[in-house]
Amino acid sequence: MTRSRKLSGKMTTKQLQKQVEELQGIVSEMINAMSGDLTRINMVLFGILKQNDWLVEYDCSCGQHLVLPKLDSLPMETHCPACGKEIEDENQSKLSDVVAWDNGGEEE
Repeated sequence: MTRSRKLSGKMTTKQLQKQVEELQGIVSEMINAMSGDLTRINMVLFGILKQNDWLVEYDCSCGQHLVLPKLDSLPMETHCPACGKEIEDENQSKLSDVVAWDNGGEEE
């Protein structure tokens, strides 16, 4: 004599599938909520940096528009994250030279 599923306490495949689908829905909602929160935080941070003139904008030769934070506690990026080339400002001087000069280095 075999025991029934009710007595064994095991769930049917349909019940398990239903619970997995519910869990996937909950996780999806949670990820969407977190993504929205991060987007809002990013917008607030960008607004604060822009309002205080703590942003530097460059257009790389590869066409990428770069917006970099200008903070003493963060090192300034000197290479484009898209192509890896050294970033140049409007006067065609290399950003690494500008950063070195800002840090008390010698001008080339």
